[in-house]
Amino acid sequence: MQHLSSKIHCSLHRSCDPFVFIYSGGRSTATLNRKPLWITLQRPRPSSSGDRRRDGARERSRKGNSYENKTRRKGRPAHKRSPDDTPLRDGNRDRLIGLLTERATRTLLYYLSETNQHVYHWLIVYIRDNPIPRSGSWDDISGETFLRGLLSQSIQLAQYSVGRDKMYDHFGACGVDPRNLAQRIMEIRTQLASEMIDDLKDIAEENSLLLRETIFSSFSLDHVVDHPLEAEPEESA
Repeated sequence: MQHLSSKIHCSLHRSCDPFVFIYSGGRSTATLNRKPLWITLQRPRPSSSGDRRRDGARERSRKGNSYENKTRRKGRPAHKRSPDDTPLRDGNRDRLIGLLTERATRTLLYYLSETNQHVYHWLIVYIRDNPIPRSGSWDDISGETFLRGLLSQSIQLAQYSVGRDKMYDHFGACGVDPRNLAQRIMEIRTQLASEMIDDLKDIAEENSLLLRETIFSSFSLDHVVDHPLEAEPEESA
């Protein structure tokens, strides 16, 4: 009698899944059949950019992707959009909001310069380190990064220095609440926006007034000049 494993042949059969193989033993002289053995190989990691984006979205889905997704753009809602909008409407919106944020910050600085010098100088340093740029990503231009930096900070210590020795410096220090400053800036920004809306309503009238003044000035005799091709006659000697 021969050994049972002397004539056993192994074969690998591919299944429907390209990453799963079936290992089955062959039939020996003793008609011994082996049950199939499933071997599962680990799938390779996704290499395409689309798969990476989907995996990243799944990882962020636990906290929500409204803040974590850096590529998003805060635009107008879909029901407010129109195919007749100008191509630079979203860019103009970001620039306008950034201008309102900057003007609101300067307005708050003016109030603080008369009431609290410690907070005034602390906010000046923050504006210097975190300016609102004229060009760049939409969140930087609109001032959202500027406000988000204030809202994410805890109580800070503000020290107003007058350039004297500590022995003669009696100003001391105080705590600054950046979140409160951000809320005050947003409230002032809302007020400035309402004022700007009232001022912008007069744009059509100002355009008509400018055209009318230009037309009236063109009929004035002071603006009448000789034709450049008509040469003056030479005086006889």
